[in-house]
Amino acid sequence: MKFVIVTGLSGSGKSEVMRALEDLGFYCVDNLPPALITKFAEICYQPNSSIDKVALGVDIRGLQFFKDFHESLNYLKKENYAYEMLYLNCNDDVLIKRYKITRRNHPLARNMQISEGIKKERDIMKPFKDSASCIIDTSNMKPKDLQDEIKRIYYKGEDNLNITISVVSFGFKHGILTDAD
Repeated sequence: MKFVIVTGLSGSGKSEVMRALEDLGFYCVDNLPPALITKFAEICYQPNSSIDKVALGVDIRGLQFFKDFHESLNYLKKENYAYEMLYLNCNDDVLIKRYKITRRNHPLARNMQISEGIKKERDIMKPFKDSASCIIDTSNMKPKDLQDEIKRIYYKGEDNLNITISVVSFGFKHGILTDAD
């Protein structure tokens, strides 16, 4: 069982990572309240479960539920549910630029500057960054670069990378087309 928890700073590319993991055959659930992680893990780790690759997107959007994240991770460790935590990081200037381009609000910057919301989020997320199995800095990455990095990390010889080959062919009779052709 491959159980990956994808977290990190808002605007750092978690949605892109979830799409890439889904393309690799992971069963993906985004924005799952952290209190439900334990129940979800119990279901996935049942002996008769057909799920062998799971990715959970957990972030600060569910702030009222986020305090349960530590407890859920401790429970997974205590019950010996193997998991990896992938943390996405990005520098402040790039995050601010991404928020301005998309015209979306930072989840913690409702009544403050985006930069203040990012700083507050960094403080909250620090323990998760410190305990992450893998950290990817997306500051200088385009979405395609991030997808390629995820494939490099999580593609382990699966038999299908969704490659499609199309061949289009046509021919000429004696080098010219006629009405009979």
